Amino acid sequence: MTSRLLTVTLMAITMLFGEATVGWPQNKAGWLDEAKPASWNKPGAAVPVAPKIEGAPDPRCRETARPPQLEEDKRVREQGWDLVGAFQGGWEMLVIRGTAGYDGMCRPRQFQDFLFRRGVFAGTLSPHPMDSRTDGALERVSLQSAARLTADYARYSAKDALCCPSGTTHVVFDIAADGALKPVSASTSKR
Repeated sequence: MTSRLLTVTLMAITMLFGEATVGWPQNKAGWLDEAKPASWNKPGAAVPVAPKIEGAPDPRCRETARPPQLEEDKRVREQGWDLVGAFQGGWEMLVIRGTAGYDGMCRPRQFQDFLFRRGVFAGTLSPHPMDSRTDGALERVSLQSAARLTADYARYSAKDALCCPSGTTHVVFDIAADGALKPVSASTSKR
């Protein structure tokens, strides 16, 4: 490959996928850099519709999707999300993960976690759908009490390999008096 062709190819890849990650567009993880992130969830909001993904999903990946078991599962599924992983529940809260698609290894692509409290949708755990192995991807959710949960998000630097994010952002969420899920604080640490 000539030097000019290589330069043009790298420029095209950077324009399509960003510099910090290879293979996926940059996630909008900037909200995790705020000590007190602004809330995006509104009381009475509907479960968001799954984003459209180019190309047909691999049927082998779709076979791994969990069938709806609960009314809340059905509400997420009706909006076009495949249910992935087990739901988490306690204190009249339920966290359900849905994905719009899959990568080549059947990892969730354009996924989101949805919180329901007493059967009412309280919000999502990210203002934007996330991709596995990218900056800002949700890794773990822990229910803490009837009105609090915590979540850990992968943080990638430009030098990190896709396997190995170098940091974690820990976010504390509360369910506000109006019933909406709100981030209270965020702190990032190295792994």
